[in-house]
Amino acid sequence: MNKLTHLSDKELLKKLKELPAYELNGEQKARIIKSIRDQKTPRGRFGFSFQRVGVLGALLAVLIIVPVLFLENMNLTETNSSAGVGRAEIGEYFALFDEAGKPIYRDSNYGIPGKVSLSLPIELVAEDDRGVAKIMVHLWGNPDELVNQDMKIEGVHVDSGLTQEMASFKLSKGLYDSDAHSLTSFKPFEKHGYWNLKFMFGEETFEEFSVYVKEPYVKIGEVTLMISKEDLVAGTFEDVNLEVEGEHLPEEVKLRLYSLEDGTSEVFIFSDKMDFIKASTAKKVSMYTGDIVLKKSGNYRITVLNQTEPVEVRKSRPSENQ
Repeated sequence: MNKLTHLSDKELLKKLKELPAYELNGEQKARIIKSIRDQKTPRGRFGFSFQRVGVLGALLAVLIIVPVLFLENMNLTETNSSAGVGRAEIGEYFALFDEAGKPIYRDSNYGIPGKVSLSLPIELVAEDDRGVAKIMVHLWGNPDELVNQDMKIEGVHVDSGLTQEMASFKLSKGLYDSDAHSLTSFKPFEKHGYWNLKFMFGEETFEEFSVYVKEPYVKIGEVTLMISKEDLVAGTFEDVNLEVEGEHLPEEVKLRLYSLEDGTSEVFIFSDKMDFIKASTAKKVSMYTGDIVLKKSGNYRITVLNQTEPVEVRKSRPSENQ
């Protein structure tokens, strides 16, 4: 600051104008400069300039604020920096073989051939326990080192690094052509995206592969339209399931789709009601089936049984091959 005291008013103003735009925007700079000019007074006989004090005070404030903003920006960058992990080898669907050598479960057995696999649905959906309620685990290797061993499966979300224990179980002797197996269930995946699944004995990883988990299903209050949000694109959806929680439900349900952009609405009928008790909640639910047509992308409102939820119909699905 000692160097600044030797500058003329004009030089001080020039310094002020050179300040970076993100500390003081243009309007703030102009206001300070105008204030300085409007309040300019002649110097007293003691050489004391209130104008100079004002300018120096403004510069001092900026010099104090700039390091703080810089440090805050650094902290923000660290907070928002990616904590992700590298994606493991992507698994694949492959067949198991029965005692007669016939291939089975070629569309549901997913993993790394000759190493490890899981019986998985066609799609995994975040926050959903339906597709992971019963999962068969198969391992290949030395049966003497596998059977009766305790194993756990850890899931690591690739983008965020979030880790959750998916399941833990004891291995039994092999089933079909595998050397060890177990029947278990997964906890719902907390996030959509790629997950690395680690098959672990204690803290040692036996094998690892990645799976893709879609965005959650569309929820309308106590109603679940069983289409992943990322699959909600323009087109026709046939034989879609609509799950409704509650008692004394009607035999058919109307789903109203209202466009928030052009004010048009359409109604779709869901029927073929099937009642059951949901294992995870012990509550009664009914499953309906119907078709739904999404003519174009945009913002909509879905209403079912007086429950409403805004949804976005996208132009395309996000790429799974990123």
